[in-house]
Amino acid sequence: MDKNYLKYTLEDLLDDKHFVDWVWKGHKSNEWNSFINEHPEIKARAKKASNIILLLKDTYDILDEEEVLNIWHNIDNFNKSQRLKARTIQFRKTFTIAASVLIIVTLGILGYSYLNTKSLEYQFASSYIPVNQEESRLILSDGEQIALSKDESTVLLDNDKVVINNENTIDLSGRKTSDDKKVQMNEVVVPYGKRTELLLADGTKVWLNAGSRLAFPTKFTNETREVYLEGEACFKVTKNKSQPFIVNANDLGIKVLGTHFNVAAYPGDKSIETILVEGSVALSKKKSFGVSSKSVVLKPLQKATFSKDEKEITVSDEPDANIYIAWTEGWFTFSQQSLEQVFTKLERFYNVEIKVPGNFPSNEKITGKLDLKDSLEEVLKVLSDVAKINYRITNDQVLVDKKVEEVPMK
Repeated sequence: MDKNYLKYTLEDLLDDKHFVDWVWKGHKSNEWNSFINEHPEIKARAKKASNIILLLKDTYDILDEEEVLNIWHNIDNFNKSQRLKARTIQFRKTFTIAASVLIIVTLGILGYSYLNTKSLEYQFASSYIPVNQEESRLILSDGEQIALSKDESTVLLDNDKVVINNENTIDLSGRKTSDDKKVQMNEVVVPYGKRTELLLADGTKVWLNAGSRLAFPTKFTNETREVYLEGEACFKVTKNKSQPFIVNANDLGIKVLGTHFNVAAYPGDKSIETILVEGSVALSKKKSFGVSSKSVVLKPLQKATFSKDEKEITVSDEPDANIYIAWTEGWFTFSQQSLEQVFTKLERFYNVEIKVPGNFPSNEKITGKLDLKDSLEEVLKVLSDVAKINYRITNDQVLVDKKVEEVPMK
């Protein structure tokens, strides 16, 4: 954690996006808590700033970070002008004035949000993907959880019914939830080491990769067909010009009519990758009121990379786009990818932790193809020849090191 935070004033903390993300969304919670415990001199300021954010949370929930910071700048400027008139205003009174200004500044935004038909960002039923869970799970809109017992399960939605692995049928027609006015969302949660296929109500097929979750309605009844993704999924969308399909992935909205594409949006990754195999998709930075009007359109055999830090989308040609969806057929194909990227994917596929020494050349690029239907031992054996590595499997850990080149005797 940057020690410059020790010099931050209350206003500086409220201006800081990373601090707001911690209080608001719990980002890097352990780092922030440790930092504040180690430096008690900032504790009082951090607590005051946190209280302001939490007290205004209902308003924060309908604004994105940029809007929040812009509003705070307006509040801060107002407070500075007030201090010229009354320098002894107590914090609580200052906050009351600030909150009043906030209400005035945001009235138009609030009114618009009530009139707008777009839903706010979806909140998954659980705050995290249970990595060590033994089975994938289907979480119905009324909260009931159903285990998906196979390593590669299937879920089919058909006329208010859910069919699991072509065996178990669940009738959803008589189920009620606490708020029947909202679109009722179901979720599939897939831990590491598992995969799931879904056939949605409109005929769209979704392959959900290890360490992922998807939220989707039983029926698509709105003007758009919206789903929410965390992790990696491959979509083959049924075409419907009158009802566009939208994948909401973190800060990115991906709008399509009918197409075949892959999205990798894992929380721990620095970017979101979208690879288009056929059709077309429009990608936009997500706003609180739906998808922004500024969008980037992908053509087949292109990849869009959305940087989570920079909030920018870059596009590159991918003539071998099919390698990005090979995992749906049980293959892991990689071309000039770093060992670090390969290890990360294998960790998710096999639910293991791969450890390397500090001097390991993780950025070394390799090309190859692995059969994910094979055991971990068999896959590592093939990889050891391609990447010239040694490995040792111990329970759920794989210890990897670079092979030492033998110097021929003279």
